[in-house]
Amino acid sequence: MTAERTLRDRFVNGPEWGIVIVLLTVHVIALAGAPFVASREGFVAMIIMYLVTGFGVTVGYHRRLTHRSYLSPQWFDRVLAVLGLLSGEGPPIFWVAHHRKHHGFSDAFDDPHSPRAGFWWSHCLWMMPKKSRSELGLLYKRWAPELTKDRFYVFLESSYIFWHIALGALLFFVGQRIGGWRMGASLVIYGLFVRMVLDLHSTWLVNSACHLWGYRNYETDDDSRNNPFVGLVALGEGWHNNHHEMQNTANHGQRWWEIDLSFFVILILAALRVVHTVRVHFRGSGTAIWFSR
Repeated sequence: MTAERTLRDRFVNGPEWGIVIVLLTVHVIALAGAPFVASREGFVAMIIMYLVTGFGVTVGYHRRLTHRSYLSPQWFDRVLAVLGLLSGEGPPIFWVAHHRKHHGFSDAFDDPHSPRAGFWWSHCLWMMPKKSRSELGLLYKRWAPELTKDRFYVFLESSYIFWHIALGALLFFVGQRIGGWRMGASLVIYGLFVRMVLDLHSTWLVNSACHLWGYRNYETDDDSRNNPFVGLVALGEGWHNNHHEMQNTANHGQRWWEIDLSFFVILILAALRVVHTVRVHFRGSGTAIWFSR
């Protein structure tokens, strides 16, 4: 089946216009607004928020909520879930369910975002087909049943957009106090919109580029690759072939040059006794548990 035919089949109910409009709006505001309100403070806000929300996805959504590669208290899971939500990649139940399904059908037809259906499908179009409430409900029940039973994560599903509005208001308030409305606008444009564009594309590159370009440490049944560029910009998520071989380990980088910033964060949190029972695996060695209780 060709990529074109696959895309046509997957958009059989048309696009989810709400998602399409939101994604287009975020990109347009970021591209159009950034040149007019550029500032050092805005750039700093962008970097800080990129790291904070990025680790919310990698350390929280991915390695904790999806794969349980370490253990942590409930309050910390929920903090990470909110930070991951603010990345703009969807609420936690949505994210976890789709990612677990990706591993269940990696690079097969039912994979939510395989590049075998085309680069742009795997990169971003996979989010855009229209799904009914019942379809999402079945997806969530099958792939993230424990999260659907937790009222907090269900609440994040329904309140998703309001967290972003609140963040934008906070950034504007801080900026306005520092340097007036123009500084407030700078912090909003760079700390919210430009940063969200970077968050989205760095994660989307894991779905697309890391199944097309790079090297393989393991002969997995899919097309997963280790991509050094994505490993850097996606905070360690680009060592994707390693991850597909050992899905429930906290470290994705397994060789000395495979720098994994998210794993470093987990180790710091473990040293501070915020998290524990960290599952690790390195190339040529077995799986071990670090910082166990």
